[in-house]
Amino acid sequence: MTKLLPGPIPREMDTTCDNCAMWPGPGEQPRSDCFFLPETKCCTYFPALPNYLVGRILEDGDPAFAAGRATIEKRIEARIGVTPVGLATPPVHSLLYQQSRPLAFGRSRRLRCPHYQEETGGRCGIWRHRNGTCATWFCKHVRGAVGLRFWQALDQLLTITERGLGRWCALGLRLDAETLHRLFPPGTDRVATEPLDGSQIDEVVDDVRYRRLWGNWAGREREFYRKAARLVDALTWPEVAEIGGTDVHLFASLAVDRYRDLVSPRTPKRLAAGPFQVVSAGPDMTRVAGYSGLHPLDLPTELMRVIPCFDGRSTAQVVRSIRKEFGLRLAPGLVRKLADFAILTPPREMP
Repeated sequence: MTKLLPGPIPREMDTTCDNCAMWPGPGEQPRSDCFFLPETKCCTYFPALPNYLVGRILEDGDPAFAAGRATIEKRIEARIGVTPVGLATPPVHSLLYQQSRPLAFGRSRRLRCPHYQEETGGRCGIWRHRNGTCATWFCKHVRGAVGLRFWQALDQLLTITERGLGRWCALGLRLDAETLHRLFPPGTDRVATEPLDGSQIDEVVDDVRYRRLWGNWAGREREFYRKAARLVDALTWPEVAEIGGTDVHLFASLAVDRYRDLVSPRTPKRLAAGPFQVVSAGPDMTRVAGYSGLHPLDLPTELMRVIPCFDGRSTAQVVRSIRKEFGLRLAPGLVRKLADFAILTPPREMP
């Protein structure tokens, strides 16, 4: 991304993996609607990995990485979702994940990632080779909704890029034609989800079908993945974009646009009170959730009183009227933060 984006990506300082920001703080009750389980954190997602990332993990000989590499070896040995394109999310896990979000996310031991390392306090075993979704997900964002939109755009770009590179490797490593037909049957790119059969639910691997999916590479899965890693490691970003074609160019353009929003200091010229949720209220402070229930803000009561003053008029005009009527000075940075967190919203975005 250093070759694509106009500058460095600002760090997300509010997300702290080693001391999870979604654990209850001192004196806070561990409410299931506000916090994650200490034994799962946000790692309740089973990542699909393109072939070249699997190869990078297998090639990584760092002794400190051995435990993480072993989790990939275990997935390969299980043969569930193991194809020349990469390691897919097991169908049962995908079904549970899709049907339980957002209630179970971060709160279900059954959904915990196989690369989660409990012995290291919940660190990711494959962190340095994780996929685009894991690399771009944060529970909290310094710029609120602005940050969320940037990372979502980057996730979209990386996901489409990973898919394209995985297929490019499958083609470049000379899988036979019949195997390619089995890997990419008609309707491959359609969204429709096929119902699961009994063997998929029970996670029973059909040996004949498995060998057919690998064709002339059957029995040499690890070698295939390592070769895919070497193919991709030799590529420059322009070459990656060329392989991905129109889709990658499109989503790269959107990611750059969201990046410019992320680093822009501008405050919207007109703002109105957004459809935020009051989480809790006290005599001095009110906790509100705007762009995300995972990242509420604690606002002074005197500030809450003036939020309705933002009614779509010029932001500068409203700030002056608040100062005159309430004697309250709203710094530009504060107004921008309220807009970032969707406590205030440009009128055109109002429902």
